Amino acid sequence: MALFGPRRILHERTRAHDATVTLRVVDDPPDRPDWLRETIRLLVSGTTAERDRLLARVARTSDADLARGSDDDWGLGQVATHLLIVERGVALIGLRLALAGPPGPTGQPRPAASTVTRTGIESLAGKAVATAARLVAEFPGEPDTKATARHPYYGDLNCFGWLLMLPEHYRAHLEALDRARPSAL
Repeated sequence: MALFGPRRILHERTRAHDATVTLRVVDDPPDRPDWLRETIRLLVSGTTAERDRLLARVARTSDADLARGSDDDWGLGQVATHLLIVERGVALIGLRLALAGPPGPTGQPRPAASTVTRTGIESLAGKAVATAARLVAEFPGEPDTKATARHPYYGDLNCFGWLLMLPEHYRAHLEALDRARPSAL
């Protein structure tokens, strides 16, 4: 149900003559494209901060410790590789959906500890940075919000469903590492 025109709102704790406010409710605000682009910029900024936290941790870790881990108990190198691959993949899926294109492949990358290298992590970080810049530059002011792609855990998500989880995904894994426990994300 769309509401148009002025509305009067009365706060329940005040007297009627003290609390009357004229309010116009709109379903399609004229500044929506700018607001959406700013949302993407803030999302990328938050994701960048979490990526930087991860990479600082990687920089302080020896090569031997980066290669530790197993399929059941991921080490820092596996977590870093996973997060950087997911960031790039999710950003591209979100952008493709927003542009009404096919989303591309979905799924959860699970790196083997034996394949993790510092050089590989650095390469993935560079790709994530480039993809984040592309997301900010190319995200449309009027994105397609009806197109969806299947997330391995959350089900069908539109472009915002995919993108809004990026900083939390980093935080969840980093917190799990801090607490020396597996991450549910």
